[in-house]
Amino acid sequence: MQSYDEIQGFEYWNTEAWKHFIENHILPLHHLTSTLLKLRNFILKIIEKSGGATLSEVVRERSELLQFMLGGIKEDGEYKENSLAKLVKLTFGIYVNPKQWVTLEMEEGLRASDYVDVKIENTQFLEFLNKLNEISLRIAKLVGVEPKEVLESEIEEMLQKPEKLLETIKAIYVECLQVSANHNYYTFFALSTKTLPFRYMITAYPKLKANFDQLKEFLGLKKTFEPNVTEEKAREDYTIWGHLENGLCDSLYKLNDAIWEYLSNENVKSVLSYITSSFRNLKQEYIQKVQRKLEEIRWSFPKYIALSHRPDHYATYTISGPMLTSMEWYNSRTWKGEYREVSECNISLLKLLDDLSPALFLGSNLLFELHIFNDKLEIEGKS
Repeated sequence: MQSYDEIQGFEYWNTEAWKHFIENHILPLHHLTSTLLKLRNFILKIIEKSGGATLSEVVRERSELLQFMLGGIKEDGEYKENSLAKLVKLTFGIYVNPKQWVTLEMEEGLRASDYVDVKIENTQFLEFLNKLNEISLRIAKLVGVEPKEVLESEIEEMLQKPEKLLETIKAIYVECLQVSANHNYYTFFALSTKTLPFRYMITAYPKLKANFDQLKEFLGLKKTFEPNVTEEKAREDYTIWGHLENGLCDSLYKLNDAIWEYLSNENVKSVLSYITSSFRNLKQEYIQKVQRKLEEIRWSFPKYIALSHRPDHYATYTISGPMLTSMEWYNSRTWKGEYREVSECNISLLKLLDDLSPALFLGSNLLFELHIFNDKLEIEGKS
């Protein structure tokens, strides 16, 4: 396994470098998402203040919202390509029924806006914004960095210039790409340390060792398993480290996971189609890159483990000191009706951790999942 010490601009051992990364990438992401969420809340307050839910009542309060509700609706009640009204619906879940609007507009003597209600619902893009906003704020607070408040002038500018909405969505997309583990070593650090023996952690990140006690607190690393062996060096080397819940590494891991998940979501992609025609499945790209790297080093899943690493297949081993001594194998996580027991097995726990570590480091539970608790070791295959 290579050391990551020589990568320019990646000072994983330097707390100030982590703060710099957060100030330059996480804070902008928080501010951008906060801006869109504040705009939505502003519109909701206008709807509430208007005292009703019809379009005419809302527009009476702020005439600028008319284009947000009706911009880009065709005469047949369908949305035009790149319709502003459709974008607002997909992004914020605030909209009017376009067909109802067109139908009522055709009725002589009626003012359609008096009879068309402004509807409010949640959207998956809104879920995405809230998730990014929540995690990025937690990351900022963990390192003592204060996010900038969204100014009222920023909201007003977006109301006056709806193109600013598109600019903000594009900026969020670009920032997500830059923050993802595909492109950022600091996020990759969080991914690679999700479940990893200490021996391999300090092989990849040698400068952790000199100041590990302080860095583990800052990074939110926690001991998840310590082998019951007498030899101090072996015990230290094969102690498995992971992430403290809602600590820095855990939060970055969850942020990356949210980016991977939502950028492959069809509803989120419908919003992003306004700013790009080329969509990347970042998670799949990353997995393919990991698989290529593992092929280069000729890594393969240990044949002595009873796991066909097909999805949902998993095996549970009993740990006794440095050995795995018994095993249960299941072909379904949800249904344990079929399994076979091995009363005895003589597998070295330390060898297994050696053999799995390259994939754990690069794949971080993407190709399989490893869980160790008390005297049990569980490996689950993934598709």
